[in-house]
Amino acid sequence: MLDHLNKLTYQVEELEQYSKYLTVLSKIEDISHQLQAALITQTSQPALSNFTDLILLYKSIQTSKCSRLLKFVEDTVIFWNNIIKSRIAREFEEVLKSMRWPVVTSTIQTPTPPNIGDIKKRMEIMFKQMLHLQLPYPFQNHNYQYLVFEKIVELPPLAYPMQLMLLPLRKRFRFHFYGNKQTNSLDKPEWYFTQVLTWIRDHEEFLDKNIQPLIKEQDSQLNVKVEFMRGLVQLVMEKILHDVPELLYDDHQISHMIDEALMFDKELRLTYSYPYDEPGCLHVLVNGDVFKKWLVIEKKFAVEKIDGMLSSPTAWLSQYKDIVDIEELKVPECAESFMTLLLTITDRYKPLPTPTSQLKFLKLQLELLEEFRVRVVQIMKGYTHSPVGEEFTAILNGVHYVIEVLREWSELVVKLMFQINYLHLGSFIENLNLSKLDYHIFLQFFLLFETTVFEDVIEKYESLKNEMIKNCVNYIAMDIQAHSQPYRKDRWLALPSQKELQTTLGLSASACDMFLVLKQHLAIMDQLLSKPLFNKLWQRLTGKLNKFFMDEVILSNHFNDGGATQLQFDMTRNLFPLFGEFTQKPENYFREVKEACILLTLKPGSAILLKEVLQNEGKAKDPNSKHTDIKQTLGEMGVHRLPPMTAGRILSLRADLNIS
Repeated sequence: MLDHLNKLTYQVEELEQYSKYLTVLSKIEDISHQLQAALITQTSQPALSNFTDLILLYKSIQTSKCSRLLKFVEDTVIFWNNIIKSRIAREFEEVLKSMRWPVVTSTIQTPTPPNIGDIKKRMEIMFKQMLHLQLPYPFQNHNYQYLVFEKIVELPPLAYPMQLMLLPLRKRFRFHFYGNKQTNSLDKPEWYFTQVLTWIRDHEEFLDKNIQPLIKEQDSQLNVKVEFMRGLVQLVMEKILHDVPELLYDDHQISHMIDEALMFDKELRLTYSYPYDEPGCLHVLVNGDVFKKWLVIEKKFAVEKIDGMLSSPTAWLSQYKDIVDIEELKVPECAESFMTLLLTITDRYKPLPTPTSQLKFLKLQLELLEEFRVRVVQIMKGYTHSPVGEEFTAILNGVHYVIEVLREWSELVVKLMFQINYLHLGSFIENLNLSKLDYHIFLQFFLLFETTVFEDVIEKYESLKNEMIKNCVNYIAMDIQAHSQPYRKDRWLALPSQKELQTTLGLSASACDMFLVLKQHLAIMDQLLSKPLFNKLWQRLTGKLNKFFMDEVILSNHFNDGGATQLQFDMTRNLFPLFGEFTQKPENYFREVKEACILLTLKPGSAILLKEVLQNEGKAKDPNSKHTDIKQTLGEMGVHRLPPMTAGRILSLRADLNIS
């Protein structure tokens, strides 16, 4: 009994399906008859109402598994859509002509028709009617012009009335910029870019005044001006796609076309407020062979420019030597030109619509930075014999300038890369089909990559800069040491006593040559190096000199009280002041020398007591027993940097102390 009921239920359900199937067919047939009758009597409003019913019927069965029924309804929709469009389109085109559309140069001065009010009213009615002829999504991409871009970018179809409004401009565009016309020239892409911008400018007022109010009446969010620009931009995209196969064989022509496309896109978006999320001609340029060619050309031209920069006779001369404020960095011409070149490349790829294309240009910039560094190293090696000369220091200034600019860019690139925005990044990641875990890992990697994008190249330039500063410091230090032998060999034990020196105390004669060389080097390097570099140089030089005077002069000699006084005078009144121009407390950079002079010139009584404390410290069983006291004792005397052992050794160099 139950089986029999189930069988009957199934049969009833099956009959219901057949009934629904036949009902749909009946409705389609009924609507078709009504449409036919309306079109025969040339009553467009009932026809549009019937067509709307047909669309609603299609949407109601869109999820049905009856594929043949769906196909039949789709075909019926397309059939009647084409018929209604053709009927209305012809009349709409005539009305537009009467309204002086399109607005082109030849028609700007023509007189206004006497019945312009009636014509405008008719145009408004027809425009609203045609908005109802916009097909839903499944029908939208049958048009060839959308299929062309299918693999490049998704292009939502234009509103149907806008398609008709663009037809005369499309015909004009194809007439002038295709085929054997003088205006169709591969080396003059600016002609069609300019024409499109002119059309946008000329039609702006008509669209705002006559069409946009109609859209508002329909409670639609459609921006007619943007829709108009979308249609014209598609013409440009088609033209670029058409020309690219020929352009690929000529570097200069394709480079020129790319330049013009970038300027066109910029003007379109900045001057005419074309939305940044709308597809543009740059979508065509970042796909396939044309983008590969673009990268190759960009690198080729950039390398050629680098060659020209570095071979210029003024390559290492500062462009701003007469401008005091800017001259502080002493930027050589080639370094400034190179960073300007990189900035130009950045400006070119900033508007690119995909993250992958921007990242490839970023990679190109990193390659160019490495190329420039290698070239600079090769040039620098030719001047290593004179690291204090104009050429070597100019190269050092250039390297420092590149580093400083890259540090600024490291922050800007993060902002730039996120101008890719979350929408682009999200779709990019989505296309990778990442798992949830992989998604978070990718995001972390992406953020890390952005924040450290220039880290490796900055590290290489920093290494080069430090090596060059080291060469400068070593050269100056060696020159000073070469002139220091008489001073090192002074008989510090045999100098007159402190009392005798008080009236005649002055710079040691043996130190004059050495300090003069130091002063000359500092003056020259101050002139040749940028301020930040010079600060690094003199600070490193003080470290070298501090060690040199400690090891080669102080710890290598013995001193009577006169010798100690003379040494202190030479150091505190002559050596330290040489650096007083660059810092308020130059003695802080010669701590060990300063403290050694303090110990050598201590009054004998204090020196003996200190020596005893140091000796007792050495004999103490517990190494920590008096450590704090000794440090405190030395500190009270102004000795903070020298360790107790070195302090004791310096005291042992005094001839006036009996050191056991």
